[in-house]
Amino acid sequence: MKVNFTPSEELTLTPDFYSSIVRHGSELITVLNGEGNYKYVSDSISTEMGYMPEDLLGTPVLDLVHPEDRPTLRGELFKLLYGAEKQISLPPFRYKAKNGKWHWLSCVSTSMLDNPHVRGIVTNSRDITSKMEALRQKRESQAYYKALFFNNPDLVFTLTINGQVEACNDAVVAIAGYTREDFPESHFGDFVLPEYRVETFEAFNKALAGQSCTFETCIRHHNGTKRHLSATLVPVVLEGRVLAVQCIAKDSTNEKEAGLLVKAQAQKLHNILESMMEGFFALDRAWRYSFGNTVFANFLGRSLDDLMHRNIWEEYPYLIDTQFQQKCFEVAKTKKASQFDEYFPKINTILRMTLSPFADGILVSFVDITEQLAAQEELRKLSLVASKTTNGVIITNNQLEIEWVNEAFSNVTGYTLEEVAGMRPSDFLANSDIDPRELAWVREQLAMGVPMRKEMLSHKKNGEMIWADVTISPIANDKGQIEKHVYIHTDITERKLDQEQLLKTTEHLYHQNQDLQQFNYIVSHNLRAPVANLIGLSSVLQKLDPNSARFMQGVQNLETCARRLDDVISDLNKILAVRSANLQAAHEMVSLSEVAIEVVHSLQHLLNLSGGRVVLNLKEDDLLFANRAYIYSILHNLVSNAIKYKSAHCDLLIELNSVRIKNSLQLSIKDNGSGMDLEVVKPHLFQLYKRFHSGPDGKGIGLYLVKMQMNAIGGEIEVESKPEQGTTFTLYFKHAAYGQ
Repeated sequence: MKVNFTPSEELTLTPDFYSSIVRHGSELITVLNGEGNYKYVSDSISTEMGYMPEDLLGTPVLDLVHPEDRPTLRGELFKLLYGAEKQISLPPFRYKAKNGKWHWLSCVSTSMLDNPHVRGIVTNSRDITSKMEALRQKRESQAYYKALFFNNPDLVFTLTINGQVEACNDAVVAIAGYTREDFPESHFGDFVLPEYRVETFEAFNKALAGQSCTFETCIRHHNGTKRHLSATLVPVVLEGRVLAVQCIAKDSTNEKEAGLLVKAQAQKLHNILESMMEGFFALDRAWRYSFGNTVFANFLGRSLDDLMHRNIWEEYPYLIDTQFQQKCFEVAKTKKASQFDEYFPKINTILRMTLSPFADGILVSFVDITEQLAAQEELRKLSLVASKTTNGVIITNNQLEIEWVNEAFSNVTGYTLEEVAGMRPSDFLANSDIDPRELAWVREQLAMGVPMRKEMLSHKKNGEMIWADVTISPIANDKGQIEKHVYIHTDITERKLDQEQLLKTTEHLYHQNQDLQQFNYIVSHNLRAPVANLIGLSSVLQKLDPNSARFMQGVQNLETCARRLDDVISDLNKILAVRSANLQAAHEMVSLSEVAIEVVHSLQHLLNLSGGRVVLNLKEDDLLFANRAYIYSILHNLVSNAIKYKSAHCDLLIELNSVRIKNSLQLSIKDNGSGMDLEVVKPHLFQLYKRFHSGPDGKGIGLYLVKMQMNAIGGEIEVESKPEQGTTFTLYFKHAAYGQ
C-alpha cells in the first residue's frame, strides 16, 4: 500500500516502516496476552520508564500499577478480555518506573485478541505526569485559596469592577449582620456610611488602576450600628487587566472604640485635673516643671507655658531648705509617696501637699487648707450629686455592709436606707439562682481591691425582677487598705427585655424558615410514593377482568394508596399551620409505632425488590409530643436510605429499637448495609447536597432534612457507621410521654 505524504514525495509503508514508527515513537506501545502479561513492549519504554523491553516480557502489567489504581484497571481489562468492550480509554493511573518513581499514564487499550497477527490487547500510553502534577498543584492552590477565603477570621470578599459584591466569607455575614442573599446585585457603597464614602471610593479606584491600598472605613451593620473596618484592597490582575478587586478587612470596631475611649479618658482625666480644687504639677528628674493644671498656674499667678521646663528651685528660691524640698528628695530616692502640711511665710499660706513618685519624676498635688470653707462647699456639692443622680448609689464598709444609699436607689428598688443599713447588697438584691461560689469569688476580688462590673438579675422589694448593671469600686486609704466600696446600680431592665424580644423574634423567623424548607421537601418527596402507587395500580386495573379476584384486590390497594395520599395531604396542612402559627401549636401526641408501620408499608415494594426485611421492636405506648409529619419524614428518610445503600454481600436487615430514658425516648435505626467511613464524611454528614455513596441516585438532601426536622422538634441525632458493617442512627426525643 502507498500513501502520498507530500506532493513531491511518496513513501512505501513497509513492515519495516511500521516497526520503526512503533519502536522509536514517543508513545509507549505494548501488547498484553489474555492473562494480562506483557507480550510485546516498544523500545520507547527505555526512554520513558528506564526498562529494556526484555525486562518486562512475561511480567503481569498489574504488578507495575499503583495498588490504589489496580482495582479500576483490573475491571477495565476484564471488559476487554471478555468482549464487553473493544476499545477503552483508561482513566489516568500510576505506573512504576525502573528507578522506583511513579509516573502517571494516559492509556487507550484495544482488544485485538481475535486478530491472528496480534492475539492480544494493544495499549498506547503517554506519560502525563507533568500534566497530573500541574493539576494537583492547581487543586492545592484552589484549596489554599478556599482556606484563605472562606476560613479566614477576617472579612474577605470579592468585588466586580463595577463595585458589586460577588462573593464573601462567613466572617462578612457574621460581622456585617447581612445574609448572603442580601449581597448579590448590591454595590459595596450601599453599606458604607456617607462620611466614609469618599475615602472608600478613592481606594477602590486605586485598586481598579492596579494599586493595592489600605484604608479605614465604616459600614452600617444590619441592626443599624456602626462597624469600623481596617481594609486592604488588592486588584486581581490577569494579562495586565484588572478582573476584580479582592478585599481583606479586619473588624477594628473594638480597637476604634477603645482608642476613642482612651482619648475620652485622657480628655476626662485632663478635665478632672482641670476641675480639681487642688493644685497639681509634675517635676522631672532635673526638678523642672513638666505638667501642671490651671489651679496650680493661677495659684502662682503665671501661665503654664511660662512655667514649663523651668527649674523649681531657681524660680522659687524660698522653697530651698524647706520641708517640701526635703520630702521631694526623699520621695525621689525611696519611691514612696508622702503627705504633709507646711506653712510658707513668703506667701502666708498653709498647704497640704501630697508627693507621689512616677517613672519620670514626682507628682505634686496641694491644697490651700486655709480655705476650709471652700473645701466644705465642694464636699457639699459632691454629696448633692451622689444623692440626686438617677443611678442608684450604695456605699459599704470594708465588710460590704451598707452604710448609705441614695434616693435613686430607693426609688428603683423600693428599699430605704433604714431597711438595708448593715446588710450586704447580695443579701436582698441577688437572684437565688446565682452560684454561691461566684459570689464568694466577687467578694474575694473586692477584698483585693479589684474593681468589678457585672450585669445581674436583682429583686425589688415588691418581688419584681429587674436587670441591673452593677459597678463596684473599692476605695482605699493612704496605706492602701480598703475602707469603702461604692456601688453604682443602673436599671437596664428595658434594654435586656429589648434584647430578649430580639432573640425571640430571630428564633421565630428561624423556625418559620425551617418549616418552609420541610414543607417544600414533603411536597416534593412524600407525595411521590402514594401518587406513583396510584398511577401504577390504575394502569394494572385497566388490564384486569373487572369480575376477577385480582381486580377486586387491586381496587382495595387503590383505596389504601388513596388514603395514604390523604394522610400526606393532611400532614401538609399541619405544616402549613406551623408556618402561620407558632411551633408549639403544630405539636400533637404521636404514636411512634404507628408512624413506623406506615413508613414500612410505604416502602414495602422497595423491600421486596431488595430482599430486605424490617424488625420493629417498638412499644405501643411510645408516644411523642411532636410534629407527626416530621416524625414520618425522619423515619421515611432513614429507612429508605438503608434500603438504597444495602450491602451487596448479605441480605438487608433493618432494626428499629426504642429505649425509655426518664422523660425522653431514644430510637435507634440500625442496618447491616454498606456503611460509611465517618472519619472522612462526619464533618459534612448533615450538610445540604452532600452525598457519600457513588451507587444509587440521590440529591444529598435526606440527612440534611432529617437533622433540620430533629432540631425543629427539639431532638438530637447521632450516627455510628463503618464501611461494610452497617450504620446506626440514634434519635433522642426530649418530649416523650408514656401511656398518656
